Amino acid sequence: MNNIQKNIILAIHKVSDAIPGVITINDVATQKVVYMSKRGLDILKVTLDELDALGTAYYYKYFNEEEVNKNYPDYLHFLEQNDVTKTLTYFQQVRKDIQEPWIWYLSVTKIILQENGLPSLTLTLTQPVNELSSVVNRLDKLMEEHLFLKESLHKFSLISEREKQVLKLLALGKTNDEIAKMLFISINTAKTHRKKIKEKLNAYTTIELHKYASAFRLI
Repeated sequence: MNNIQKNIILAIHKVSDAIPGVITINDVATQKVVYMSKRGLDILKVTLDELDALGTAYYYKYFNEEEVNKNYPDYLHFLEQNDVTKTLTYFQQVRKDIQEPWIWYLSVTKIILQENGLPSLTLTLTQPVNELSSVVNRLDKLMEEHLFLKESLHKFSLISEREKQVLKLLALGKTNDEIAKMLFISINTAKTHRKKIKEKLNAYTTIELHKYASAFRLI
């Protein structure tokens, strides 16, 4: 390992405890792990010297061989691109020994050093998928909302500004009488607005109306 590589690894080591997940640095030429943050070493119950002695056998000792073989072609292609602005994202199954169950991890790899025009060091940040469950659920919700917005935009565009005010109150469960008083309109006008809104949106329940009001930020 040359001085440039050592300096980069030392700089990353100094902040490794503050970074969520496991940091692994690989020497591209030898395919060896040349650094792993304490969090990763603790999980695998191993030392850096032991990882060095394992060499490439490391990948088959702690990782699901099927996943390794599936991800490897993508990794090679990623290295061939030799683009420090890109990242490679993939899933892995990891366990410290054969008595333990496999645990899914999400990994992101980036080239952090090029030498002589070729990738020299890669850094991989790995996070257990079960720790990302809240993020995954939030993403699912955002994607669902995005799809609803896309599919419903035309119908929502038919709603007037006054009808948007009424829609907001309908979504909050207000009655015709309450809406009339709050907007200073007659009950018959409130009823008419309610009818038109439901017809334009093809939404006839409070839950459906609430979904529109929430998606389009009326409430």
